[in-house]
Amino acid sequence: MGDVALTTPVIESVLKAHPNLKITFLSRGFFEPLFNQNPNFKFKSADLKGKHKGFIGLRKLYKELKPEKFDAVLDLHDVLRTKVLRSYFKLSRTPIFTIDKGRKEKQQLIEGKIPFQELKHTQERYLDVFAKAGFKTTLKSDAFLRTETNKVVKDVITSFNLKENQKLIGIAPFAAHESKELGLTKTKALITELTEKENQFVVLFGGGKVEQEKLKQLATEFEQCESIVGKLKFNEELMLIKQLDTMVAMDSGNMHLASLVNTKVVSIWGPTHPFLGFSPYNNQEYMVQLSREKLPCRPSTVYGKLKSESDKKCARKAMEGITIEMIMEKINLNLKS
Repeated sequence: MGDVALTTPVIESVLKAHPNLKITFLSRGFFEPLFNQNPNFKFKSADLKGKHKGFIGLRKLYKELKPEKFDAVLDLHDVLRTKVLRSYFKLSRTPIFTIDKGRKEKQQLIEGKIPFQELKHTQERYLDVFAKAGFKTTLKSDAFLRTETNKVVKDVITSFNLKENQKLIGIAPFAAHESKELGLTKTKALITELTEKENQFVVLFGGGKVEQEKLKQLATEFEQCESIVGKLKFNEELMLIKQLDTMVAMDSGNMHLASLVNTKVVSIWGPTHPFLGFSPYNNQEYMVQLSREKLPCRPSTVYGKLKSESDKKCARKAMEGITIEMIMEKINLNLKS
């Protein structure tokens, strides 16, 4: 999800810079709400668990796309599925342009084989692909997803019974990899700190049955707290995130979703590091992490997957070292700005 969310401001920037360009964007149908309506933009849904599954399914997908007669195909993902799909287009002599994800240099940075430095951001890597195709563009600072709050979301906010001038704060404590999660004990402590102040109400975000049950139970322990997991459609969650005064999230999809709708996000970085190219769009000043002076083993992973016992040890130290005080400092800074 994070990769697609990072793509959105890039697509918006490219279309604004090149008004005669038409883009067909291929991804899972679930992600369609992440893109603004534009007459020169078309979203094509890939059914990767159904008719487009496997090599035979990808062949079917190619046949569906072939009549479009694309002038070029840009692979912004560079995984097995996209490699197979782009090979079909290459055989039909369609120009192909592929992202350089910098996998080697990211691993070298983690292993200490190159000087520790900020690597090229993923959004810049996306822009590089468009530039190779002849559409050079700079990333615009206001290329946000435009949302309008519907009645369902308005009713949800009304159900919170917010007091006058009460701040609405979101917390998304989970991530795709457990190594990046804040943990329920610290999440509970953070909610306690926030809700002790009468002007702050907490909304919990997550996904899946397990997270839904955990957050539902956690919310019952606080008067000024609600979990919305499983209560809204994806596009409606985006609408609600837009209404937050701030979002607290891990290095995860929710961090990028908040940035995408121009909501300030306090992002928490444990074993991963923003220098690897995944810092939140326009939200770099509110990141919470231990410095490398305090924990030289950081980062111990690119995405959160840990390969060794030493990596796991580093990840634990990285998350244990992040205090509620550190998070609150950024939240307060965020709310005052």
